[in-house]
Amino acid sequence: MRLLAFILAWAALSTVVLAEDGQSPKTKKPPPLPGIWWQKDYAKGMQRAMSEGRPILFAINALETERANNQLAQMQYQSAAWGEATRGYVPFVCNPNNHKGPGEQSCSRYPGHDCAQHQVVLQWFTSRFGDALISPQHVILEPDGDVAFRKEYYTGVVKPALLDAYLSNISPRIAYARAGIVREAQVKRFAKLPLEQLDEKAAGYLSGTDGLAAAALLNVLDDTYDAKRRAALIRALRHTHDLQVPVLIPAAEERVLYPADEPAETLLWIATLFEADRPSGVWAATRALVRLESEAERDRVLRLWAGSTEEGAKPGIDDLPEDERPNAYEALILAKDRRGLATKVSAAWKKGRENEIARALRKVGRTTATTVDLDTIKDGAAPAVWRPALLSMTPEAVRAQAQRVAWALKAMPSLRLRVAAALALLRGQLPQGGTVVQTILAGIDDLVEGRETRALAVRILGDDPGRNRAALVKALDSFVKGGAK
Repeated sequence: MRLLAFILAWAALSTVVLAEDGQSPKTKKPPPLPGIWWQKDYAKGMQRAMSEGRPILFAINALETERANNQLAQMQYQSAAWGEATRGYVPFVCNPNNHKGPGEQSCSRYPGHDCAQHQVVLQWFTSRFGDALISPQHVILEPDGDVAFRKEYYTGVVKPALLDAYLSNISPRIAYARAGIVREAQVKRFAKLPLEQLDEKAAGYLSGTDGLAAAALLNVLDDTYDAKRRAALIRALRHTHDLQVPVLIPAAEERVLYPADEPAETLLWIATLFEADRPSGVWAATRALVRLESEAERDRVLRLWAGSTEEGAKPGIDDLPEDERPNAYEALILAKDRRGLATKVSAAWKKGRENEIARALRKVGRTTATTVDLDTIKDGAAPAVWRPALLSMTPEAVRAQAQRVAWALKAMPSLRLRVAAALALLRGQLPQGGTVVQTILAGIDDLVEGRETRALAVRILGDDPGRNRAALVKALDSFVKGGAK
């Protein structure tokens, strides 16, 4: 009875929704247009891209006296192939003209669109990219607005396969979901292939022109339970095109974050990623190393990383490429592996990741004398460079570089960075005329930074003064002045 009541309630709700949409429950909606579904509202479209992690496509189609512009507008943009390839995007068309005749409600050049919107989008595009408008032109932006791809004129480079590939690159989870829908035939075909053909056929498919090939094979993998077939599919993914590699990361993530659950498959994923894209292999290997509990299991990962086939050999950090040694060193510290906790290590094991390695040593209860020279950091360096450097400085290092830290406190553009400088000066017991305490209090009062700032300050104080504001101010002031002369 409960199930029946639920079904009846759901049916009633569906009727209400249809009625609110101005549709009778019996009214059939017209089939959707096969081509690109242009975003009608610029502001809502950009918000959607950011909130859903979708790439943004700008199609500049502004010269209606030019053949390629008209061919794109009247053929390609209205085709099912371009429509399917852009379903994962937030697409905008840019055109300065009005195409609505007397009494017409929508644009005749871009069906289902509105002329006012493609005019507004063009104004935005020219304000960002300049008034020297080249049309046709296609620009793909990442959800945060960074340019991922730009092609002026139309030479056949921009086509559904390229759009699919950039969807795999920018929005891998959306690409995976799209592939399950629009590559259903390929998914079913690979699911039925004999094991002995699987590797060859999958490698051939991945080496082709389908921008959703890797995402399609991941759909096959998700419904495959036989260990040998899974292994064949994972190994075949080493042939994934560079642009599509990001779609492999979510699939590999569970294995490298829980490496002991399926150790053989974890090693397969690491090997595959090393061959498909070396930085992705380093990403996978480091995360597995941190989480593996036995030294023997970590040895297997390091041998794979070093490209060694000598089973039983004891690999070391020096067996890895020099520019990858810092990543392994940091991971082995966090794993509390004896190779990571050696008292004397090569400078090549730290180069470029000094802050992260200092953080790792603190995390496992070890101290380090590594100190970043703030004078080597440019004024305009990214927050990701400045903040860890300031937070990792010892009191002695702060006092030795007091002028540079004080400059950071005064000149940094964001509160987050000024708080990091203030915490460093607190650690060095340099009050800076009271500015240090004022900045830390501002950080504690901030909605975003508050909790972390307070925790970091209490760690420096060595004792929590409690929630009383006056007690906190007194504790900060006393500590910072304790070293003032």
